[in-house]
Amino acid sequence: MKSTILCTMVFLLFPALLVFAQPQWKRSEPAQQVDLELFHATMTGNFPTTETINKGDFQFEISHRFLPPISEGYDALWGLDGPVNIRIGLGYGITNRLMATLSRSNVMGNLDLQLRYKLLQIRNNTLPGVVALQGGAAWNSNAPENLGRDDADPKNFQYYAQLIYNVMFLNKKFGVGVVPSYLYNSDIFSEDYEYTFTLGNYYQYYFNMKYSVWVEYNPIITGYQGPIEYGKSEKLHNSLALGFDVETGGHFFHLFITNNSYLNPSQFLVGADRSVSDGDWRIAFAITRHL
Repeated sequence: MKSTILCTMVFLLFPALLVFAQPQWKRSEPAQQVDLELFHATMTGNFPTTETINKGDFQFEISHRFLPPISEGYDALWGLDGPVNIRIGLGYGITNRLMATLSRSNVMGNLDLQLRYKLLQIRNNTLPGVVALQGGAAWNSNAPENLGRDDADPKNFQYYAQLIYNVMFLNKKFGVGVVPSYLYNSDIFSEDYEYTFTLGNYYQYYFNMKYSVWVEYNPIITGYQGPIEYGKSEKLHNSLALGFDVETGGHFFHLFITNNSYLNPSQFLVGADRSVSDGDWRIAFAITRHL
């Protein structure tokens, strides 16, 4: 009788013992790929990189272009004795791959809203690359009153589109960027809607995580090439800038010399107001803070 009871208990408990004896396993979620990050910052001195900030993060920017050329020497404190063109901007990460930036330049009160989207990532151990798109609209809110138009006149608005391609060489120490750009309504003072197409490019070498040097060039391929300020008539020049970066504590310091005093894309893309061949360099800087 006892043996029968024992056998019955083992029979009833055996399935439960098998359940508890099984290893606790479930299908794991596939690991999420981390986005490629090639250049350290979201910009060089004047051009966008393919980098975006994380969702919910902010980025503050302030940029200066000193107007007196360095060649004026001591009388203008080698270019530091003002006045200056200024840009102030605030960026926001809508997603990890999409960011928006609102900025204002004091040149004709140019208010600029742009969106950047990281479109394609080329994962390669030797030559990693990223493609991004950037588009924006600008409103020249302080256009001269004697033009006889309202502030909201369509001629006060400009639109641009940029394709950004970044690639890295030398184990991510040397970066190359190409930024073909199209600007619509380049000359807000003309009755016609002019356009400008440029082929911007830049090159940056990183010595380490803190210091780097770079050069950028923006040749105008076709279309309108200045001027962009009322009452001026001279043709503008291709833009060139040489500089170095310092990265520290969430800040990026871009310190450089350039022949272009304009900052927001709808003004910068049309050309530089000084000629490099004449030695007319200006001191400039841009500072971004990741919040």
